[in-house]
Amino acid sequence: MILTALFTVALSFASAGALTHSEHARAILVETAAEPNPLKALDSWLKLYRRGKIDYRSVEPLGKKSIALKYKVRKANDLGNPTWSGDLKLILKVLAEQNDAASARAMAEVAAVGLDPKGKYSYAMAPYSVRSAALEAFTKISSKPAKDTLAAGARGEWKDRKNADELRAAALLALGRVRDPAYMDVITAGLQDDAVVTRLHAVQALAHIADEASQKALIDVLERERDDAVLVTAAKSLRAIYSEHVSKQESLRERAKARGGSASAERDKPLPPPPTARRAVRAAIKALGRTTWRADMVLVRLLDDFRSVEAVPALITVLERFRDHPEEVENGTLSGLLQFRVHELLVSMTGAVFSADDPNNWRKLWEKEQDKLAVTTTKTPEKKPRSGTSAKGFVGIPVEGTRVVFILDLSGSMEWPMSDEGEDLRRLDYAKRELLKAIDALAPNAMFNLVTFNGDEEAEAWKKELVTANKRNKVRFAKFVEKLRPLGGTNLWSGMEKALGIKTLVYGNHYETTVDEIFLLSDGAPSAGDVIDPVEILRLTQEVNRFKEVRINTVFISSRTPPQVQAAQAQMSLSPKELMRRMARENGGKFRDV
Repeated sequence: MILTALFTVALSFASAGALTHSEHARAILVETAAEPNPLKALDSWLKLYRRGKIDYRSVEPLGKKSIALKYKVRKANDLGNPTWSGDLKLILKVLAEQNDAASARAMAEVAAVGLDPKGKYSYAMAPYSVRSAALEAFTKISSKPAKDTLAAGARGEWKDRKNADELRAAALLALGRVRDPAYMDVITAGLQDDAVVTRLHAVQALAHIADEASQKALIDVLERERDDAVLVTAAKSLRAIYSEHVSKQESLRERAKARGGSASAERDKPLPPPPTARRAVRAAIKALGRTTWRADMVLVRLLDDFRSVEAVPALITVLERFRDHPEEVENGTLSGLLQFRVHELLVSMTGAVFSADDPNNWRKLWEKEQDKLAVTTTKTPEKKPRSGTSAKGFVGIPVEGTRVVFILDLSGSMEWPMSDEGEDLRRLDYAKRELLKAIDALAPNAMFNLVTFNGDEEAEAWKKELVTANKRNKVRFAKFVEKLRPLGGTNLWSGMEKALGIKTLVYGNHYETTVDEIFLLSDGAPSAGDVIDPVEILRLTQEVNRFKEVRINTVFISSRTPPQVQAAQAQMSLSPKELMRRMARENGGKFRDV
């Protein structure tokens, strides 16, 4: 109960002299205090939410069911009729304005939603959005008593609660949003905790503070961390902090290119790297191969942001690992995505064109040229490398992964023709043709599967597990594809859910898949299933793919869409084309419109 916790907080602060007598009295008498009562309103809202009685995504107005109205946090004659999400945001806003210890402690309960590993959350509960609402409200917290309360939680001093680790993580996140450097020591102490959830959220808190001290602490994480989720988050946080510098540097390069390659003007001189960048590069080199290929993918991106000749031998070592341990590719420990990305970076940095499957020549190059090797700083490679595991592609998008799932739309509109030019080719016929070409080109060490969706509640997978891309399985797959028929609506989210192996919406608990690359082909707007709103589909996908690092490519069939269908699609929060474009962009993939 929030109210019981508030009583405890009030007593502890009173004994320490942190609250005035009147503040102490108000906290003790909160249950019987005069209206309005945002603390009790939040307690009531959370009780309903935890019992699964609140559809946070609903746009239906609450009317008299409004918790904020019941506890006079808002008045009946106020403009607007809030939804469940609006109700919570209003209560949190009022608590943030109160800006005291009791309010901060209560708000932390909301910030912990979705962090408990045993929690069960439906899509209607949208735990990531509930948690985000609380964290946004924490940006308005400024009083010392409120910050001190959060600091106590961040140190793990709220021991009277069932979910101590999750509440500590929530307090760390809240301190990050407060962005007060005076509490840096509290946050960095969380980096030493045994609980992964604590370290993970201490890293995220540092990312929001983003000053030089935060950068140094994040680099410390790269140097020692052995949990892949924490390592991924630390590397991503550093890249986000450095992104402004990287963007400015890219702008200078583009400007110099437009001037004919000259960078002689004062304004076109290269920017000096951030003071911590060199140490970050060395820490990333040291971390390569320590955990998983998913973490290595982010580390390689960081090495690409700040290119250094020091990275070359470490990148060659990655290619040697693929050569020496083919079994790690087969069991999913290594991914072709990593091999492709490392090879691409080596080619771009050195100008050499040796194959990804030829680490011997890469090593010889390094041993011979290391003292005089000049690394190019241009991020776009002039020569496109070809990984030994890369297939010819799917609708022009290269297949770079080695554990690949294709997601195919089987809604009724896939029966429509591809063009008006008299060619007797249906959308599904086109999709089948491209799918079979891609599978036929997969390397023997690759593994694959197919997920199909229509308007049914659950998408269907061809096989329960990924299968090897041998000749026998390719023949079986071709026979299965030939029998596919379009029918019904478009439950796109069910296809994503099946392919990503989503079991739960608990934060960070999304490792049920060994898939490294997804190809999604669809021709229409989501029209069936639990999640129809395109924005919500994007948000869910980002949430569950946060640590997976699955590359998601999308193919959108837009040809010959009837005008009346286009008009209906234009009324959505996002057009189907933009949904597919953003799905690829936000998840490291490529987009095609055919």
